Amino acid sequence: MGQLAWAVPGTAGATLLQSLADDIDPANKVRTFTVIAAAGAVTSAIGTVAGGLLSDRTRSRIGRRSPWLLGSSMLATLALVGCGLTSSVFTIGVLFALFQLGIGTWTAALSALIPDHVAAPEVGRASSFAGLGFLAGQTLGGVLAGLFVTHPGRGLTLVPWVMMVGAILIAICVPAEDNRAMPRPVRSARGIRAWIPSASRDYWLAFTGRFLFILAVVMITQFELYLFTDYLGLSKEEAGAAVAVAITVVGLLAAVTTVAGGVLSDVLGRKKIFVGGAPLLLAAGMVPVVAAPSQATVFLFCAAIGLTLGTYLAVDQALMVAVLPDADTAARDLGVLGIGSTLPGVVAPVVGGTLISTVGYTALFLVSLVLAVAAAAVITLIRSVR
Repeated sequence: MGQLAWAVPGTAGATLLQSLADDIDPANKVRTFTVIAAAGAVTSAIGTVAGGLLSDRTRSRIGRRSPWLLGSSMLATLALVGCGLTSSVFTIGVLFALFQLGIGTWTAALSALIPDHVAAPEVGRASSFAGLGFLAGQTLGGVLAGLFVTHPGRGLTLVPWVMMVGAILIAICVPAEDNRAMPRPVRSARGIRAWIPSASRDYWLAFTGRFLFILAVVMITQFELYLFTDYLGLSKEEAGAAVAVAITVVGLLAAVTTVAGGVLSDVLGRKKIFVGGAPLLLAAGMVPVVAAPSQATVFLFCAAIGLTLGTYLAVDQALMVAVLPDADTAARDLGVLGIGSTLPGVVAPVVGGTLISTVGYTALFLVSLVLAVAAAAVITLIRSVR
């Protein structure tokens, strides 16, 4: 439920903001969306690290995660609703940054629920079902984006409320014990070093692999609506329907590989083969789009995303948990690893937007292909996890 709750507004919000940017300033829509998305990715990264560190230190009657899930959901919901109520690009940029700050804080606290409540042998299964929730939310968000693509403001005011509902359900269904009597972590004079995990070769290799893989995906999906309108020449209404179909294809295929990947990972006792193999399959899926760009090959690529993203989501979280330096700082350390997912959101709009504006969409796919292969290579270097 937690993954679904943020994936719905996260997925729908990106497409609807692209449509809104097109309505406000069609001539500069790529640049406008690039700046907004990059600003949001920066605040998301801040929220991911700060939310993780602060939730580890929180002592309350409802535990250490629930206060941050409830607060971040409220911030994200109200900020995205505000985006739908204004036509000021500056105001939209500020509000979207606040939305992403809430999303980053949410995901940091949410990720820590797995090591908090799940035994190590079951982490793979738990991770796979969390991934399944994300994919369900992504699919629903894509469908909603398609429905509201010609009225983006209306969609932005309606979609994000699912996140607040999710936070309330988590607080009720995953009750945490009163931890006010638990000793607080000892503060030291290390200052900013308290925010940085212990040096660990495999920890940072996992971070790099996640960063490269997510960047390879986001470089393309970040501009999904424009891919259909500007690259394939569809109208906005047709593109909205195509986006909904594409995300549904991703969701359905990923649902199968998410469950299968998590179970197989636990049975075989292996994680690297899944996390490292997924980027290679993604790279293979880009080849038809580069060779013969069309709606059919784009949908084929989306099928490749579904197969790879499902496999990756099923096992990647378990891999991240396996390389944590210290269980007592799980949320902080997972939050830093989470930057491997959010930082591509800073890089992708800038690099992707530049590539699109200067050399076109074919170059965008080629660069993403290289990044995917590099992600697979990095994962193979991890030694502490099979």
